[in-house]
Amino acid sequence: MDPLAQLKDIHLPEAIPIWPLAPGWWILIICILVAIAYATQRYLKQRRFWQVKRQGLAYLLASDSLSSEQSLTTLKWVCLHYFQREKVASLHGESLLRFFLKQLPTEIQPKFRVLAQNAIVEHYRKNDHDIYAPEIHKAAILFCQHADLTNNNNNDLKGGEQ
Repeated sequence: MDPLAQLKDIHLPEAIPIWPLAPGWWILIICILVAIAYATQRYLKQRRFWQVKRQGLAYLLASDSLSSEQSLTTLKWVCLHYFQREKVASLHGESLLRFFLKQLPTEIQPKFRVLAQNAIVEHYRKNDHDIYAPEIHKAAILFCQHADLTNNNNNDLKGGEQ
């Protein structure tokens, strides 16, 4: 008659299952998924927005033997994507140079002016030689690397394509 013999073993409760999740976890998962989807969408939209600038820079970097006309055409092509056609297409000479300078940070403007000024002015004169091609090529690369093309009325990173 041992009183301890009548005692039963201690039984642990069943393990709490992971499913179904509590509503708070579902809300947290949904918030995380929405944040990931939003960040991905913004990244892809921004990448598409800058695609033309990257393509122009890749074209300029691919060849060191571009003519002045090819370099200027590439710069205008990049600007036509980011600005209204009426604003850019008719520019030439000094007005084109001023337009390019406005898009660059102030610390880059003097270097760009030195490299590009003669080539832009001489581009519209009838010449058989292309002595400014290396300078405008360097200036075009500088422009594509440093230009801020978001401060215009036509495009913004929220709005997107034309």
